[in-house]
Amino acid sequence: MNKEIGIKISEKRLRKLMIEILLAVGCDASSAETTADVLIEADLRGYETHGLIRLPAIVDRIQSQMINPTARPYITKENGSCFLVEGDRSIGSVGAKFGAMLAAKKALENGCSTVGVVNCDHICLTGYYAELIAKMGCVGIVLGITTPLVHPMGGIERLLGTNPLAISIPSTTEDPYLLDFATSSISNGSVIKAAVEGEEIPEGTALGPDGIPTTDPNQASKGALTPFGGHKGYGLCLTIGLLAGPLLGAKVGKPLAQSVADGHYDKGDLFIAIDPSSFGDADAFRNLVFEHLSEVKSTVKSEGNDEIRIPGERAYKERKKRLREGLIIENGIWLKINDLCSELNVICDV
Repeated sequence: MNKEIGIKISEKRLRKLMIEILLAVGCDASSAETTADVLIEADLRGYETHGLIRLPAIVDRIQSQMINPTARPYITKENGSCFLVEGDRSIGSVGAKFGAMLAAKKALENGCSTVGVVNCDHICLTGYYAELIAKMGCVGIVLGITTPLVHPMGGIERLLGTNPLAISIPSTTEDPYLLDFATSSISNGSVIKAAVEGEEIPEGTALGPDGIPTTDPNQASKGALTPFGGHKGYGLCLTIGLLAGPLLGAKVGKPLAQSVADGHYDKGDLFIAIDPSSFGDADAFRNLVFEHLSEVKSTVKSEGNDEIRIPGERAYKERKKRLREGLIIENGIWLKINDLCSELNVICDV
């Protein structure tokens, strides 16, 4: 292990190690593979804040029985093309994949579909599920909610989630258009990563427990994150919480925080799929999407800029590079994984 960089590992080896850890803690093969797929995608795309670093917390929640490692999500209510799914305390990726696949399948049958999934853990990489819907030929929209970590604009108390939004749109290219972001100035995963690596977080992204702005991730974890984009980001964050929470009969704010403290992640995630053929020719739609994205990329560039990027483009390029060259795992994170392997008697032969 390089003291300055960390260790390099292939995607296949890291995925295998993740699966072995999850199996050792009681997951069935399907849940372990689905979870590893999502975490690996995060690391491949450069979102290390939502990848391997999340595994110890997942294991801890399984061991505390907050997560059911063999859960099978199921539909509890159906009304036309709207479905409510009980996650059965599943790992977040298991419940979210079920919701996304159901939404896409029903949209292809009915034109559009909306699926609410309640009672599953943090889904980690929101864009993964929107992209999954897009790769099935539909426009995918995913609204998520997390435990309260963000203060309202003008306040200091954590009452809102980081509440991510992801939208993916099919195009004629292999990779669909993908917009994916949290509505906080910084993701909670970035705070976790900074704490593990002994780094500071950017100014203006968090408050300490005293309500004073901080760059110390340990103070931020005791305080609250700041919404992005002033009143616009705050409004979007609040709205997503209402749609992924009360609309689905799930909790938000202090009731959600209390639920998590009691060992029940009683939150919701909303999955929307739209079949483009509901409005016209699906192939023509994909062609028009490609043409406009190409137009945007080829427009006149401002001084100092040599490229105009499309949302998702950087992540897709990074994924190809890391599949080819391997992934670098930071020392602090790798040490935690080694400790986890020792605890679970999993051989870590990297």
